[in-house]
Amino acid sequence: MVYWRIIRKSYRRNLQYRLSHLINNVASSIFGLVFIAIWMGVLRGKAVHGPYDAETMACYIAICQSVLWVTTFMSPGLNVQVGVRSGAVSLDMIKPVHYLWYTLSQEFGRLLYNACYRSLPIGLLLGLAVGFSFPSDPLAYFLFLLSLLLAAYVGMLLFYLVGISSFWTTEVRWLHLILLSLVFGFGGQMIPVDLMPGVLGQLAPFLPFAAMIYYPVMNWLELAPVYSIGVQLLWAVILTAVALAVTKQARRKLEIQGG
Repeated sequence: MVYWRIIRKSYRRNLQYRLSHLINNVASSIFGLVFIAIWMGVLRGKAVHGPYDAETMACYIAICQSVLWVTTFMSPGLNVQVGVRSGAVSLDMIKPVHYLWYTLSQEFGRLLYNACYRSLPIGLLLGLAVGFSFPSDPLAYFLFLLSLLLAAYVGMLLFYLVGISSFWTTEVRWLHLILLSLVFGFGGQMIPVDLMPGVLGQLAPFLPFAAMIYYPVMNWLELAPVYSIGVQLLWAVILTAVALAVTKQARRKLEIQGG
């Protein structure tokens, strides 16, 4: 119950930014249209081996651009480094809730806001431009929602690990930029990971970055491999264990050194 209250409070706090985000939604939609135009120019009128014809790629990019606001465009380090720098983290650590779940709950409230006021409007704008694509199998809707929740959870854990590294380093911006580069490069934002050449195409689908973008989109398009949810669950378990262990070490460091 306490975590649900934190989620609700975070969601309501972000509502004050609704008007300012309208302009940003238009800009994000324009980026999506640029990527769609590039793929349409590459694929239209050409024989394609596999599921990625021009229309499918247009829908793929449109859904990607919407999903990004729930799984990728998160607070840098989940703002953990801000609390470490100001000393407020010591107060957060002594609260009667686990610091990891407290931090994730705050971010999840923000992601719920993004889903309602950023992902849906962007999806509507891009859908009007390239056409709407809906799953034909009712089960696909459930798999998409499950995949999207797992993608958001994996993303939050990765960003959390970047933020909590500030207990040992004074600056995490470089880690944040590296993480974003890996997500955009191996997550399938601009190109489906199974289209990558050679070893990259074989390895990328099993990395946590594909779990953040590629698999939710493919589940919506009903093109996801049968192991997609399993890969996401595996990374969710692994990253949860790592996050809990690192949080324990961070608490120990704070107790020893003071804060």
